[in-house]
Amino acid sequence: MQYHIFSPYRVCPLGAHVDHQRGIVTGFAIDKGVDLLFDVAHDSKVTLDSETFAGHVEFDIAAPSLVRQGNWGDYARGAKFALQKRFKLTTGITGTIKGSLPVGGLSSSAAVLIAYVMAFAKANNIGLEAFEVMKIASEAEREYIGLNNGLLDQACIALGRKDHLLMLDCESNEYRLIPKAPNMPEFELGIFFSGLTRSLMSSDYNLRVSECKTAAWIVQAYENVPLRTQDKTFLRDVPE
Repeated sequence: MQYHIFSPYRVCPLGAHVDHQRGIVTGFAIDKGVDLLFDVAHDSKVTLDSETFAGHVEFDIAAPSLVRQGNWGDYARGAKFALQKRFKLTTGITGTIKGSLPVGGLSSSAAVLIAYVMAFAKANNIGLEAFEVMKIASEAEREYIGLNNGLLDQACIALGRKDHLLMLDCESNEYRLIPKAPNMPEFELGIFFSGLTRSLMSSDYNLRVSECKTAAWIVQAYENVPLRTQDKTFLRDVPE
């Protein structure tokens, strides 16, 4: 039996580098995203192909997680890594993944990770709530892929609902879905492709995270606020 998981891309009216600094963000999913078509394997082997990237990916889902291989298969390995910390994985999948838009800018990496987390959970009869899927995918991206992101991207994908705006407090993880007002005028959302694809891992994203923490630490030091170590310092800590 073949399964189909659709994991949408997202847009964030209020986001960018706010989430990893424990601020308040807003976002919503769109009707474009990642499709993962897969069959549950008869053994522990994961076999994947991509319609976007070249190469064939294979690994054993029951074996210990290995270091990154430097290719698109790392996102599947990252999902395995984060799930393995919580559950025993014994059953793999055979699947093909494809995206409906060029890579980069709309959280394609988060969409891919959530698709893999859900597929591996399905194959291994693991029941996950939406918030668990979101946190496991985020952990995979931080601890395995190496991107020091917040929860905005995964939250929009896992918690989003049609005609609603997600508002998430990234310090408390409290959220609410704000429905579209009945009297709100109709609108269209324009997304423009620059012609360049990108990966956040090849950008200065992690540098920006460090810059935010450094700025918060310096402001607190200037105002004689008791300091914590930089890794535990966030712009949310700076009083208005």
